[in-house]
Amino acid sequence: MSTNLIRLTILGFGLMLAIIIIGGVSTTSADVPAQGKPPTVALPTRVGTKPPTPTATATKPGVVPQIAATPVAPLKATVTRTPTKVAVRQPKGLPGGSWGSGIACTNLSTTEIPANGLNLKFYQQDSGTVALDYNDPNPLAGGASRNYFTPSSPPGVPSPFLGAVVVSAPQQLACSVNTQRVDSGVGSTSIPARIGTSKGVDGTGAATTLYAPQLFKNFSASLWNSYIAVQNTSSTTACNVSITYKDRYGNAIAGSDTTITPIPAQSMHIFDQQASTILPDNFLGGATITSSGGCALAAVVNFHNGAADSQNSQFHSYNAFSGGGNKLFVPRFVRNYYGFNGGMSIQNIGGAGTTVQITFKFAGNTYTYNSATINPGAILALYAPNITELGAVDSLAVGSRTGSAVIQAATGGTVVAIINEDNRGTCNAASCPSIPANQIGWGSTYETFPDGVQKTVVFFTQLTRRVGSPQYSGGFQVMNTTGTDTTCNIEYSAAPAANETGVALGANSSFFRFGPNITNLPDGYNSSAKVTCGQAAVGIGNLAARSETYYGDTMVTVNGVLQ
Repeated sequence: MSTNLIRLTILGFGLMLAIIIIGGVSTTSADVPAQGKPPTVALPTRVGTKPPTPTATATKPGVVPQIAATPVAPLKATVTRTPTKVAVRQPKGLPGGSWGSGIACTNLSTTEIPANGLNLKFYQQDSGTVALDYNDPNPLAGGASRNYFTPSSPPGVPSPFLGAVVVSAPQQLACSVNTQRVDSGVGSTSIPARIGTSKGVDGTGAATTLYAPQLFKNFSASLWNSYIAVQNTSSTTACNVSITYKDRYGNAIAGSDTTITPIPAQSMHIFDQQASTILPDNFLGGATITSSGGCALAAVVNFHNGAADSQNSQFHSYNAFSGGGNKLFVPRFVRNYYGFNGGMSIQNIGGAGTTVQITFKFAGNTYTYNSATINPGAILALYAPNITELGAVDSLAVGSRTGSAVIQAATGGTVVAIINEDNRGTCNAASCPSIPANQIGWGSTYETFPDGVQKTVVFFTQLTRRVGSPQYSGGFQVMNTTGTDTTCNIEYSAAPAANETGVALGANSSFFRFGPNITNLPDGYNSSAKVTCGQAAVGIGNLAARSETYYGDTMVTVNGVLQ
């Protein structure tokens, strides 16, 4: 029987991850710059757009945070080939505190994974030696999920730990990893929560060249910084890796950041932009990550601000792209939605300049934006409140200001894009209700979907409803990528009484669900959801801590698994 592999990078210091993880790592403010709100495709300072909030209900967007005692939302990583690994090491720019990782994995098949059939191998950063080889003694039923939290599970994870994980099983898997702060007292105004989520990568997502459309070095007064965790997914060969940069306008930065020694097979290495000697201060731009030895790579980018207080403690994560598309799908984009606004960071990875046309859909209404030329390697940063064409969205009811979009490049153009969402404490519309103080500073990021990957089944590895005392609740948003109206059925794996049939999904439109508003979904639900539609679709899931006495950035978003 073939084995399916998924690569994860994890940190042992307060995150939960399914690809790159951290476990039991502690840092000081001197080691890492503070984080704050993530700059969405737009710059965190307002130079660009802000990151979009997670799917939620009309009352608030759902976020995908990991809870200290609860594993992080799972990353998407269907294992049909060797999973790619992402190297992760404690970057200088990481905020102070203790961090850990949450790993959430879902069995995508209908066949049970037997006892000891689910295997996790942990590799310390820059080391090809297995730090822990763990066979889960418990079987995993088809469609069911399994969560781990590095400070306590699986047993035997070294402390501290910063590195990568390879997850394998005889059935297809999807995994995600949450990186989060796990200090005692986290969630207070003095020790704000910080969480980011990335998805697991299988062999189809690894490549010798990767693209990162949003990076920072000491950017703006908020001190935005980023780091890239790169994993060598080869099972036998060590490889050198280099990163070349271009600023937001497409100007090349002289030189490149490279690994001093080859990254061992299955291991990872961290490239810290704040520590880079070739990048200037106030840098905002993108990068190309390449392997000199022909090894397929996987990478996760984390960016964050200075964390001056609980309202400036954003921590965002996204997976680097192995390629782009001429047409990209955006399943969730918001404007003045309970204080949340979306942003886009669109990078031209082609060899010639291109333009993009963005078609937004809100509450059945269509709005169109046309860009100027984007130079090769340059970034177009857009922030929802600054997109004039979306002005009419403010006249809609607050709960209708969440929609979807399609990014269409000119003929021959190839682009990649991430979507950011955050809450800056203002709504810019008279009908907005007051914004809870603990939600100011929430932010998350997800990757757009290139045309051709959409499927009729979208699987969300982690959906939560009032989990733990922080009351983590989340949701998901599904987008119809066709011009034909359709319907969808929704299955909640651990609560079949909540299943839904015949949910309407209009042409080129989207719908969302928020855990606390789903009929018959019980409190404490922390499992998966499966959406099956009559037309090809894409989707994203998210979650956040809903308790108004729990402070910091607890919002996360992760791409749904397409089948």
